[in-house]
Amino acid sequence: MKILLITLDSKYIHANLAVRYLKKYCGDFDIVIKEFTINQRPEYILGEILAEGPDLICFSCYIWNIDYIKDISYIIKESKSEARLLYGGPEVSFEIKELMESNPFIDFVIFGEGEETFKEFLEEIQKPSPLLRKIKGLAFRENNEAIINESRGLIDNLDIINYPYEPEEEFENKIIYYESSRGCPFSCSFCLSSIDKKLRFFSMERVKRDLKMLLNTKARQIKFVDRTFNADYRRSMEIMEYIVENNKNNMTIHFEITADIINDQFLSFLGKMPVNMFQFEIGVQSLNVDTLCEIDRHMDKDKLSRAIREIGKNKNIHLHLDLIAGLPYEDYESFKKSFDGIYKLNAEKIQLGFLKVLKGTKIFRDKEKHGIKHTLKAPYEVICTKYISLGELLKLKNIEELVDKYYNEKYFNKSIKYAAGTWFAESPFEFYSSFSDYWQKYDLYNKAHSRKKLYRILYDYVKDMKGIDDEFIQALKFDYIFNNQFEELPDYLDRESEDRFKSLKKGLAHDVDFKNKYFPSSEEKIVNDFRICQIGGNIILFIYRDRENIFNRCETYVVNDIEEAK
Repeated sequence: MKILLITLDSKYIHANLAVRYLKKYCGDFDIVIKEFTINQRPEYILGEILAEGPDLICFSCYIWNIDYIKDISYIIKESKSEARLLYGGPEVSFEIKELMESNPFIDFVIFGEGEETFKEFLEEIQKPSPLLRKIKGLAFRENNEAIINESRGLIDNLDIINYPYEPEEEFENKIIYYESSRGCPFSCSFCLSSIDKKLRFFSMERVKRDLKMLLNTKARQIKFVDRTFNADYRRSMEIMEYIVENNKNNMTIHFEITADIINDQFLSFLGKMPVNMFQFEIGVQSLNVDTLCEIDRHMDKDKLSRAIREIGKNKNIHLHLDLIAGLPYEDYESFKKSFDGIYKLNAEKIQLGFLKVLKGTKIFRDKEKHGIKHTLKAPYEVICTKYISLGELLKLKNIEELVDKYYNEKYFNKSIKYAAGTWFAESPFEFYSSFSDYWQKYDLYNKAHSRKKLYRILYDYVKDMKGIDDEFIQALKFDYIFNNQFEELPDYLDRESEDRFKSLKKGLAHDVDFKNKYFPSSEEKIVNDFRICQIGGNIILFIYRDRENIFNRCETYVVNDIEEAK
């Protein structure tokens, strides 16, 4: 039997974990993995699938790919292909009867944790008279009726699951997904992980063995999919220490953590971590007490704030804070307060998400209680609730885009801090709201903008709304030079304030003392690696370092006596 495992990733840079687990767990079978993206033409995907001549086509289903998979499946069945179709994954593990009745081209569904069910199914389906009713975690058709078997228990010893990746896979510039545990100790009502309440760990020996191989690939990032990586902080510290010792390729490592359970020992440990190696994603979701209670998220806001501030002081770990719009009891004003609360924590990124009403979750069952309306198709995103209107959510979508462009990329630190802090000191949210109104007024959302253009838009907004003052000009000029090594200063930011140092710069580029002081390890020409500009009352020297490191993109020095020194 020729078996295909198919995944449609959301982006090319992603490497799917689930299909690799399944293939390795069922190593005795003739299984081929075909990995596509949702951005590829359906005709190409269909051609690649059918060219394999499969007997069984198995799709890994998620909210981002389910509609594409259904379209492809329908065409395969309508083409009179004799291949049978099997679905598995979180998107098809609930409301299974409805799924199969609405989509008659689906022959089988594996629901829940898939490794053992998939292996038993492959063993049984090849028999002359397969007994499918005995396979836990399987749904199938019998006499045109959907039969849903008993669910399967969880795997207790995760070490029986093989290392998912092939030794020869290098994953150059890709994101590798990895897990050191399954399950979550928390019960957030919007999250599928809350259903799997049993927290299970791969052994430390196994994790280290896996990481040794992963850290030797050419991947851009290893993204741990553990729902709460720091549930056991001692274990977390041991894993992070091992990564530091073995991460010779300077790979970025991403974890999802819960901040309010961090203790002083873990905080002290984090302060010693290398710069720019680790990213922490922290799901705050809301600061509204009623909302947190309703979604079963028990969070100590004071401990959360303290942990984030303490980690931030070290300037070594990227912090990404998540908020979700559309949660119960969270209206527009409440969301504004939540935004303002986390904005003031100065994390590297703020990610504004919108509630996904996922089948199987408590919030799916409670949607009538809260008047939650969501899109009919995946990703089942909130349209409106009792508490927030569609218009308000659309406004938040626009604000989200500006937060991403102007806050998250860190190209406008001083200018945004000045604008928001000077004119919207009580509420940073109101700054982004006002800026969003400006973007709508001048139809800026419908156009693509270079980073260079984004500076000009911010300048024009301040000029139009508040009137330009010198402090803002100096802040914007600083940001422009700090983050744009090769872009000349535009006239509206006083180009002459840099041009007057051109002759001095040429001389310094060949000055041995200057080079030894600021570029001691460089053997290359340095003329393009620094700039000098008058910023306010000071002459500032900008030394460019690592563009990929937001903590060390550029170093600055006040050098008011540099002209006299030469």
